[in-house]
Amino acid sequence: MRILSKLGFDYLQQVYDSGVHMLDPLFKARLSETVETAREIMQGKLNGDKVLTYMVNPPANSQRGDLTQGSTKLLFGDTADISFIAMHDKTGEIIFILNTHEEEGIPTDWSVIGPEDELLERRHPKLGFKLKELPSKTKNLTNCGLEAIRMLKENRNERTRYWSTSAYYVAFGWMCGVVDQLFIRSSWEGFASIWDAANAKRAYGLPDFCFGFVPWPSLLHMLLMMTRPQWTARICGLMTGHKLYLQGMENVMINWLSDKFPEVYNEILKESIEKIGIPLPIQTLECQPPHLKDKQVSVSENFAWHYPRPKEFIFPDDLELGFDTFLKGVFLNVTHETTEKVTRSHILSYGIGKNTKLV
Repeated sequence: MRILSKLGFDYLQQVYDSGVHMLDPLFKARLSETVETAREIMQGKLNGDKVLTYMVNPPANSQRGDLTQGSTKLLFGDTADISFIAMHDKTGEIIFILNTHEEEGIPTDWSVIGPEDELLERRHPKLGFKLKELPSKTKNLTNCGLEAIRMLKENRNERTRYWSTSAYYVAFGWMCGVVDQLFIRSSWEGFASIWDAANAKRAYGLPDFCFGFVPWPSLLHMLLMMTRPQWTARICGLMTGHKLYLQGMENVMINWLSDKFPEVYNEILKESIEKIGIPLPIQTLECQPPHLKDKQVSVSENFAWHYPRPKEFIFPDDLELGFDTFLKGVFLNVTHETTEKVTRSHILSYGIGKNTKLV
């Protein structure tokens, strides 16, 4: 919304179109980092409770390195294939798919299907639609997911027949949601936004969910039926032990933004961190989301997010950090029970993955 309001719709579409090609190297970097970090933690080379990586799939939210295997197995079981599908807001077509296979919570194989991949042109055996057309040709994303699984399972069985009995999940996300997640720096805010996207129909009156799984992993589905604060507190306990991670941004993402979209880098990303700040976990829990169902409320008020005590947000100066260091990730001894001023003394580690520097 900030890119749209400050730089315009055409500019936002340019970000989308370029971002599709940036997702491939970004997610490959994240997966490689997650796998290598998990390996070094299991070998005792890293202190996993202070090292953060991104989830395997979808690779948009962060988790503690020592919790990666357990949380993944808890959500998806002993053996599973997961495909994260990104859809273009304007065309309604699938533009990107990230496939991962996980055994005992550890990713053992992955592949990326980009916008030019021939698999997206493959036609459904009964419906006749191309794979990339399914979101715009089916009744809703749940039906779309069921048909996508049928086609992606067929592709999985051609490539790796020995995993043909594994469970299969697909996760859907619109490109606007993917862009949003890449800009969210607070791990608590990132997981809270998952609730918003998954409950878009029930809580906000939108036509369908904005992000969701087909089928839903049972634990995830149960947690998402809770209230927004309840969900956020429980999932952040599962993923980071309730501690706040100011999510790290990889060099591939930083370089892409600063080179191709310096206005976004300076006027959106940098400005939001240095002038608006990052909410404390307790402020995320107490945040009042927009009242999209209330048709009597003005458009500007419809999209307003009300945080208590915004002057208490976290800023780089509070941690005595420069913007570049702040952007690479900071893990804090700050939970939803923290109400005091956050300072440098709360820092547990800097960075992300195996290159994390402990304090």
